Amino acid sequence: MSLNLKEEFIKTANLGLGALISDNSEDPPVIALHGWLDNAASFSPLANFLSGMRLIAIDFPGHGKSEHRTGSNAYHFVDYAADVILAADALGLQQFTLLGHSLGAGVAAMIAATIPERIKRLAMVEGLIPFTAPPENLTEQLRRHITGSRKSASAPRIYTTIEEAAIARKRVGDLSGNAALLIAARNMIETPDGYIWRTDRRLTLPSPVYLTEEHVRGYLNKIECDSLLIRSNNGIAKQWPDLAGQESYLQTARIIDIEGGHHCHMDDPESVVRHLSPFLNRP
Repeated sequence: MSLNLKEEFIKTANLGLGALISDNSEDPPVIALHGWLDNAASFSPLANFLSGMRLIAIDFPGHGKSEHRTGSNAYHFVDYAADVILAADALGLQQFTLLGHSLGAGVAAMIAATIPERIKRLAMVEGLIPFTAPPENLTEQLRRHITGSRKSASAPRIYTTIEEAAIARKRVGDLSGNAALLIAARNMIETPDGYIWRTDRRLTLPSPVYLTEEHVRGYLNKIECDSLLIRSNNGIAKQWPDLAGQESYLQTARIIDIEGGHHCHMDDPESVVRHLSPFLNRP
């Protein structure tokens, strides 16, 4: 069995969001949230091995086929949580399960902690919460964001083919060639001169503010729903060791370690589904 994903556009009270949604509308809803600079297509490999649920893979604002934030609005991590709830409201979902990868896993964890009455289960793959910084670094972080904003108005790079763009995307993060091509195909716009990224270029700016470690502990300690965290041995903890240990703040999550890299859900979806499917389909 597999899930047949169809192109949808969700008009929320804030922004319009691109999405890939399976057509089995009677099954329990699972909202899937992707990682930084990825998009909803990153869940297509998993969909080939999932069943018994209505998978709703959303493009975050500025990603994939979603609208961009207007004006000078930055892409704050916490704002994504509101985007997801507004999307659920637009779809008429009162309660749902969250499945997140990387950035999406951190957003999902924040939602589960903040609005627990809406969340049935929480599944996180290779992510838990965003990068943190001590309070004394706040001013320097904001300075880096403002300085970067002044430099972000240059003309976008043009690629001859989508495959060429996928090679460039592969250099940003732990991505196989096939995974990079799948993400790039959804993130490109064809122009008379070639292909440019549909992704909002402001996403590559330094974040204006980081949460502190105390903030992270405050969120994760509040998660009470049935939770699962899947980690890869060559994934995010190995690449960014500063994130290690935050799983200790989780009160109820089951933690599973598997072989693979940060995009294990794309490169080896069967290994991830082996643990994910029983969790998502549990009565």
